Amino acid sequence: MTATTPDGPRRALVIGCGFLGERVAELLAREGLRVTGTTRRRERIDELATRGIDGATLDFATASASRVWDTSYDAAVWCASPGRSPAGERGDPRAVYVDGVASALAALARAACARTVVVSSTGVYHQTDGSWLDETSPAEPRDEPHRSIREGEELALAAGASVVRLGGLYGPGRSPLEWLRRANFAERLADSSAAAWMNWIRIEDAAAVVAAATLRGRPEAVYVGVDGHPVERAEFWELAAELTGVDAPRFAGDPRDRGKRLRPERTLAELGVTLRFPDFRCGLRTLALPHPEAPPPPTERRDE
Repeated sequence: MTATTPDGPRRALVIGCGFLGERVAELLAREGLRVTGTTRRRERIDELATRGIDGATLDFATASASRVWDTSYDAAVWCASPGRSPAGERGDPRAVYVDGVASALAALARAACARTVVVSSTGVYHQTDGSWLDETSPAEPRDEPHRSIREGEELALAAGASVVRLGGLYGPGRSPLEWLRRANFAERLADSSAAAWMNWIRIEDAAAVVAAATLRGRPEAVYVGVDGHPVERAEFWELAAELTGVDAPRFAGDPRDRGKRLRPERTLAELGVTLRFPDFRCGLRTLALPHPEAPPPPTERRDE
């Protein structure tokens, strides 16, 4: 990434400093921006500080009371997700992807924030025939959480923000190699289609795309963050299993589900991003196993 111009943003807010947001915040800080990153857990503030990020707590249930809005920002990034309860249940997608986005956009508008990026998902594309798609393809999801994500996109675009649709995220801390070692994980894939195309992106590259959109993205633009090398589900997990030294999962899902294939060339060219991990093969082969205390993965994402 190139450094910011004299007219570029100087202070940024990253809402949701988790797996992706923390990396985005670090990249923006390296570009010379003063970055504030939000978290639901107060104990993470000191950890963020060690990474050069000003931490602030933000709970969506009481978002208006957060002191994070006391500061003006030149740019903001929405990376929040519903998270999970202590019992492992996912939070309400609408509360985050629609209501949360709406309240953040309103607060940022009051603060005259010039650039806003909302991170979305390629799961908003509804196609399942294996067709090639890009930033301009129709997106009419039929299921949650993707309907709420798409509604949040519409709010963001109407407010002049840009949207980055990311494929399946993996990397240190969220490793398919480590997932396969977990009891019953392979069985959870069994009802999936072996022939469905998947679109992945290593977390380092996903963060680079989002950071570049924050620095150089166009208002009301839609960007696609994937590695550009779609892979059939069976092939992906066969390589992951080989690298892990376990048996490959078996799939018995409807073979008529071919998924979709995403083209990122326009996004990468416009934002000036060169991927460090341009396909899933190098992404998996260079992936170190995560710390054993890394949180367990959800059921395999269906939004790649």
